[in-house]
Amino acid sequence: MNVLRITAIHEAAHAVAAIRAGLVFDFVTAVPDDELELDGELHWTDLTASGTVVESPHLHAVVLLAGPCAEARERGLRADRVFSGVAASGDREAVASLGLSEEQFLAATRDALALIEKDWAVIEKVAAELEQGYDLEFEEVEAIVGASG
Repeated sequence: MNVLRITAIHEAAHAVAAIRAGLVFDFVTAVPDDELELDGELHWTDLTASGTVVESPHLHAVVLLAGPCAEARERGLRADRVFSGVAASGDREAVASLGLSEEQFLAATRDALALIEKDWAVIEKVAAELEQGYDLEFEEVEAIVGASG
């Protein structure tokens, strides 16, 4: 399986989920950063990353879970297998920091899976751009999502 494609799908799902949740980010990339040991990343705005802007823990969890859920769909695996893997360790740590109850975690997972199903075609469009090696600014992803309805 193409690693760049999997990374692009994972990161595209984070970006599409963020836009659907009304959360703003700077840009998304599927280009690896060996120094930071990242395959790709959704770069939050400074206000979000610093905690100055606090969004709903549920919405944040949906965004975090969307990446592993989309990757699971692409790879034909169960979402929990991908979420417990090495590639999702950053997402897993970020979700854990939200302090969700088991019930809240399951609700966010259901919402992330529903979003992946509903927006799969949009996620693939964003991923196709990321696979070309482009970083996409928030506005560029927003335009792709908006054009898709």
